[in-house]
Amino acid sequence: MFRENKGSKVNKLTTLLRVSAAGAIPALLAFSVTAAGVPANDVMEISSTEEAATAAAPVVLTHTGTQYVPVSRVSESLAQVVFYRTTGGADVGVSNVYIDREFQGALRNGEFTVFCVEPGKHIIEAYADDAPNYSGKETPKSIARLNGGKTYFIEANQVPGVGTPIAVTRTQAESKLFGYKGGATINRASAVRACDYIGGSPLGNVLFSFAGKKVSDIEAGGVEIVQNMANHINGLPAGSNVNIVGHADPVGNASFNQKLSVQRAETVKKMLISYGVSPSVLSVSGQGANNPTVDCTGLPNNERNFCNRANRRVDTMIQTGNGY
Repeated sequence: MFRENKGSKVNKLTTLLRVSAAGAIPALLAFSVTAAGVPANDVMEISSTEEAATAAAPVVLTHTGTQYVPVSRVSESLAQVVFYRTTGGADVGVSNVYIDREFQGALRNGEFTVFCVEPGKHIIEAYADDAPNYSGKETPKSIARLNGGKTYFIEANQVPGVGTPIAVTRTQAESKLFGYKGGATINRASAVRACDYIGGSPLGNVLFSFAGKKVSDIEAGGVEIVQNMANHINGLPAGSNVNIVGHADPVGNASFNQKLSVQRAETVKKMLISYGVSPSVLSVSGQGANNPTVDCTGLPNNERNFCNRANRRVDTMIQTGNGY
């Protein structure tokens, strides 16, 4: 049923207790992560509910209303979760997201939320249309075990009264997530932490078409993302630096992909400068196909090309003097 990634030391299938209207149905579901440098098929282990003790002031999350871009790798001190609700289903009202029985945000069809928590046990659920009694918050059904440095993709269950999320791979998630918007986030969950991304805080990602390197090759919405990047960079404190890192998918030889990744980064740099960013704060590099967001190996050609969209990208990372 599942293929094991032999490079992963934590690649073990565990039982996710999925609760449905018919009762408790055990199902083997893998929470998959293929962020840069991380083996595929990391597993979020979910079992029956027990208390998860956390205590800290809630952090403010700012992705509300923004378009989804591939998330970067977080430090080993945190685990990252991408939680979304699909389009096309019946309108069942909002899905309230609860982290350790505290409100994190609300999702409608075609919306997502991204957050980080400390590794360990956490209740992570979303209940559709549970107002005004909010019974999902009061009586959660499951608890998750998260590993540091990992990213997990989960889909909200839209069946009323069923809060246990649906586990999906990154490839499955991002085949839907492109074009989704950040959901309403009024975070009150004290377990949520500001994500600490390796290489700096990600400002955004720009995706390119296959073998593309010009502005005209940037995928829909990318130009607006660069404009928003420029506005943000121009408001950064003195001493800030922005690293623009280009990437390519693994199709083609290494030399071509390295050159292409640098050309993509240079394109984004020129765009930022055209929007008023000082060249002195910008640095450019390329990593070829050496740092993929997602592993598309083994997929049929048409599926692999779509999957590789997330790898044909430019990451923009902020580094400030105060360790932002």
